[in-house]
Amino acid sequence: MSDGVTSSQGGGPSSAPGHTNSFRGGILVAVAALILFVMTFTIQNPTPFRIPTRFIEFLAIVFDPRVLSIALGAIGVATAFGLIAVRAPQDYYGGLVLCMLATLALIASADLPGQRGFAFGPGTAPRLFSGMLLVLSIAVSVVGVTTNGPAIEKYKLRGPLWVLVGIVLFAMIIRPLGLILASFLTWMISIFGTTEMRWFESVIAAAFMTVFCWALFVWLLNLPFQLWPQPNAHVVLWQQNVEFFKLIFGPLLKYLGVA
Repeated sequence: MSDGVTSSQGGGPSSAPGHTNSFRGGILVAVAALILFVMTFTIQNPTPFRIPTRFIEFLAIVFDPRVLSIALGAIGVATAFGLIAVRAPQDYYGGLVLCMLATLALIASADLPGQRGFAFGPGTAPRLFSGMLLVLSIAVSVVGVTTNGPAIEKYKLRGPLWVLVGIVLFAMIIRPLGLILASFLTWMISIFGTTEMRWFESVIAAAFMTVFCWALFVWLLNLPFQLWPQPNAHVVLWQQNVEFFKLIFGPLLKYLGVA
């Protein structure tokens, strides 16, 4: 009798959270997809492949960021209204997040020149890896609706939030402040994500990783990174923020008639 009670108690929570969080999760997916759809209007040509063959034309439709964002929005709405039964929430929503990441990468690399014959362009690798990530993430999401899996557990935002802040800060200050200061500040801010932070150990770790970044990107790979701050670092930083604001909110401001 006790075994039966234990079995029923163990089976209930594994399936309940999937239905409980479907509406909220679906709405979040739909909103994120809407943001991606708006971002596609900031690029001139959203089609990632431009080789005139039938197979590549098919890929151009499938991997079009605008088509992907619409599909993600439809999936989010279907999930919110229970049209898609989520059996493994971790796999399902994790796969959708990776799909959004791949779509964002396709949007960011859309204006980069692609492959010309056998010569790889700067946009070839980002699109190739984005396509691979998209295929794998779709497979992960399919697993989430075909097999039973664990529910989404409670998590703390401190660690991911500080790491995200560090990544965004690195992207903002790498040009005006240079690789050395950007790497050091990024590692120091990311370390705030743990409650076990100790200043002495953190400074040593950040200094070591800064030296590692310099040795890898500048000395070994010979990439043309600027090491130290520019004389007009504050001007470059301000211009970057203005350009980023126009890229993200420009279509919305034009739609509202503000800009």
